[in-house]
Amino acid sequence: MIHDRSPSIGASGLRIAMLAPFAVHGPKGTTRWRVMPLARSLAALGHTVRVVVPPYDSPAEAGKSWLDQGVEVLNLKLPRGGAQSRVLPLVAGLVRETAAWQPDVIHSFKPKGYTGLAAAWLTRRGYVVVQDSDDWEAGWNVAAGYPRAWQQLFARQERCGLRDAVAVTVASRWLERFAIRLRGDARGVFYLPNGIEMGRFGSFSCSQEAMVPPLTLPHSIKRVLLYTRFGETTPAAIWRVWSMVLAQRPAAQLVVVGDGSTGEGQELARLAAMACASHAIVLLGWQPPQVLPGLLASMDGALFPVLDSPLTRAKSPMRLLDVLAAGVPAATQAVGEYGSYVVDGETGLLTAPGDATALAAAVVRLLDDVQLARRLGAEAARRTAVDHAWPRLAEAALAAYDTALRSRGRKHR
Repeated sequence: MIHDRSPSIGASGLRIAMLAPFAVHGPKGTTRWRVMPLARSLAALGHTVRVVVPPYDSPAEAGKSWLDQGVEVLNLKLPRGGAQSRVLPLVAGLVRETAAWQPDVIHSFKPKGYTGLAAAWLTRRGYVVVQDSDDWEAGWNVAAGYPRAWQQLFARQERCGLRDAVAVTVASRWLERFAIRLRGDARGVFYLPNGIEMGRFGSFSCSQEAMVPPLTLPHSIKRVLLYTRFGETTPAAIWRVWSMVLAQRPAAQLVVVGDGSTGEGQELARLAAMACASHAIVLLGWQPPQVLPGLLASMDGALFPVLDSPLTRAKSPMRLLDVLAAGVPAATQAVGEYGSYVVDGETGLLTAPGDATALAAAVVRLLDDVQLARRLGAEAARRTAVDHAWPRLAEAALAAYDTALRSRGRKHR
């Protein structure tokens, strides 16, 4: 069993261990853009925070440790062998390094995979574990094409992790309702959406060269940003909207930042070529962080088509937050958090799910009404900086910790 000293949020604060789902600098974003910003905010409030990472997706970080704005980051060593032979050693490493540190509370991110198994193990050993969920993992099972055995395991881990944890944090209202249904009670469920850090794209005082976007177009051409990994929509759905925009504004160009896992950007370009409109699509792929501030600032608007499904309703769309925080006026659809982050006529333009015609009309409106676009972008940046600031969002995490500790009889002094 764990130590029985009473945790304090006084001068010394809490000892908070965070179980990261994958590497800080790997290809996936949860650790980099959710775990670490929250950890930094908690450390700034006087808490002692350790993030334990199984860096299977970034072997170069294995075995390394560092301090990040007061947060200790500990990367496990990677055992030899393939993915299956790594499971038990990495889970055991997460448990061992976390338990040895004797935290007051453990915050586990993603209820599946390594962290899901470690969280279940630590819970059985008597530690106070809060479970985080930032996606509908059962939905991602199919989208990611996992083997059937993994799909069954991950779905079971998700249900059990959210149901049995003493408290949970969730990144969307859809996940909040999902967790409440699993638990049969709203107590212990805390809404913790994704947030924005000013340093997300590196220093905003970077050189003039870094601020120049990687494309040169005449000023007369209107540019609309599509910032995506194609998990929320399809090339066909995007082209349907954009072709209607082109019918009204033939000189407009859709600038695509990002790509899908199976070449969706190229498929979008193929659809444009079939319509003799290759000039209307500019594929930039993923861009380095130092380029993004200038690139976003060069856009006349942003387009976020969203298919209405449980998977998209469950998301806390990080790329939409990036665009809003940069003051780019966005047109999107009222699906899940997309319909919460954008307030129609105040911070962007919002249309009904599935209505491609209305979404295209919203984009045209942003291009034609410069004053409206500027007003919407400025208000989006202002509200995002307030509502999605990580120091503010950290309060929800602390409320979850407090509930978890009190439910185990470990009240704060």
